[in-house]
Amino acid sequence: MTEVHGRGNGMDSFKQQDLKAWQPVLTPVAVIAVLLSVAIVFMPIGIILRDASTNVIEYRKRYDNIDSCYVDSDMNYTVLPKNCSVTFTIEENMDAPVYFYYELENFYQNHRRYLKSKSDDQLRGEGNNKVSDCSPLKKNDGLALVACGLVSASFFEDRFNMYVNGESLCNDSCINYGINNTEAWYEHWDEWYSEPNWSMDGIAWESDEDDKFKFVALDTDKQTRIGPRQEVSGLRLPDVNNSDFIVWMRVAALPNFRKLHRIISEKDLKKGDEISVEILSWFPVDEFDGKKYVVLTTTEWCGGENFSLAWTYIIVSTIAIGLAVLFAVLLLFGSRKMGDVNLFEWSNRPKSSSLVHIS
Repeated sequence: MTEVHGRGNGMDSFKQQDLKAWQPVLTPVAVIAVLLSVAIVFMPIGIILRDASTNVIEYRKRYDNIDSCYVDSDMNYTVLPKNCSVTFTIEENMDAPVYFYYELENFYQNHRRYLKSKSDDQLRGEGNNKVSDCSPLKKNDGLALVACGLVSASFFEDRFNMYVNGESLCNDSCINYGINNTEAWYEHWDEWYSEPNWSMDGIAWESDEDDKFKFVALDTDKQTRIGPRQEVSGLRLPDVNNSDFIVWMRVAALPNFRKLHRIISEKDLKKGDEISVEILSWFPVDEFDGKKYVVLTTTEWCGGENFSLAWTYIIVSTIAIGLAVLFAVLLLFGSRKMGDVNLFEWSNRPKSSSLVHIS
């Protein structure tokens, strides 16, 4: 019988986890040094992020609990939209750009079935009839739905206009289309924007606008922009390259989320300004026990308010300091001492490149 032992080629070393690599010895001193390094790096980052979040100015108002804005799933276009407003006073100067968001609670956009129900081919403009991936909402009344699927068909329909000291930031499309004129809403409800201070420009990612969402004109004999929800609301789905639609299609990871609606690009809001947000409400949240908010906020270099991230850095740094102190105490006063690392033998393989035993 013959046995051959050897280091073999590189693949054998990889399979046996015997590749040559730096193998540091995790001595107590090295571990303490690493922990202190983590603390030294993380603590300033956490403090800087916390200070930046403190500088963010934000106003947040719930509106689905206002009687004149309450919408339930049984209401239809004969009584929609519901009209209300929320008001508040600016307590600190808010320099442009100022960002206006809508926020939903308890809406699970991350559900697997919901996420799968869309057609990327259709959204990219490669064919309005490509609806095979949109189950269970491919068609409506025998016509291909554009855009098909659960994500697009549940598009958030509420519209907003903001007044600063009684002056509207939006153009006439937000004011003059009669609330009770269903036909006017049907044609113009997705035009509630005005440059530069109720702007849609920049609310969606450029990569989405340039590459992922392309408008293709509908063949009205075979395709429609009216799904089951739109039959109730009396509206229609916006074009797939509409910025509000693109923002909605980038689904949220958590059930509570906010999405950018408009940007006030050039107008600074001053301390003492009276703000009134007019709301036209179509979107019901009663079936999933949801809540709806409007949010007006500034941003800092790190984005919006995010105390969670700041405190995560601070807590990790504090834990690292605590562990470093604990290990230092054990090193100084512990009874068990570590051996001389210079005497460690790393090789667990024969030193000879090959060893042959013949019997």
